[in-house]
This record gives sequence, C-alpha cells and structure tokens, in this order.
Amino acid sequence: MAGTLNGSVLGVAALAVALANGAWFFSRMQRVALPQNRIAHELAWALALALGVAAFVSGTGWLGGVPAALGAFVGGFMLLMRLGSPQAKQAPAVRLGAPILDFVAPDENGAPFRLASLAGKPFLLKFFRGHW
Repeated sequence: MAGTLNGSVLGVAALAVALANGAWFFSRMQRVALPQNRIAHELAWALALALGVAAFVSGTGWLGGVPAALGAFVGGFMLLMRLGSPQAKQAPAVRLGAPILDFVAPDENGAPFRLASLAGKPFLLKFFRGHW
C-alpha cells in the first residue's frame, strides 16, 4: 500500500512538472522570449520523465499511473523533439546597415511585389517568424 501511495505521489508530481514547464515554455515562446540556453527547460522535461518512470518502478495504481504516463510521455516527447532538432547557429545573411537583398513575394492581392520597386523611398519591412 505504501509503495502504491508513493508511486501515485510521484505520478502526480511528474504530471505537475510537465504541465508547469509546458506552461512556462509555451508562454515564453509566444512572447518570443525563449532564452538561448534552454537547459532549465530540458532539465524540467527530464525530471518529469524520471518522476513518471519512478512512479511505475515504485508501483502505482491507476490513480497515479495515468498522471505518471502523461508526465513521462510529455517529458520524453519534448526531450526527443529538442534533442532531435537543434537549431544550427548561422551567421546572419544580412548585416545591419548593409543593403537588403531583393526578393519577389505576393502582395495582399496575390500580385507579385518586388522589393526593388521601393528603391529610393523610405519604407518599413517587417517579418514575422513562426515557432513551429
């Protein structure tokens, strides 16, 4: 009985760590405020995975097994995604103050727009990057 109770506590802790870290990570991602060094997030995902596995090793019933499985799955999945797809650090293609590279893209009506058409005129060019 004591092992089942300890396993249930570990399972709930695994899910709590995974959910808290997920909320922290995704809220920072939406604000484009993720730190360059993400070791704290990675350690939290690893902790959720370890707590979930420890819950099953110590013996847990379904009450602790469900959160343990979810916490371990989320922690393991996020670690695999992070370790499996690191972003390469590259030198920027354009330096501050350097001439911008010309490109053609569809405008709001679907017609081709060439950046060179704005040569000699002041303009603001804004890009949005996705987080997927």
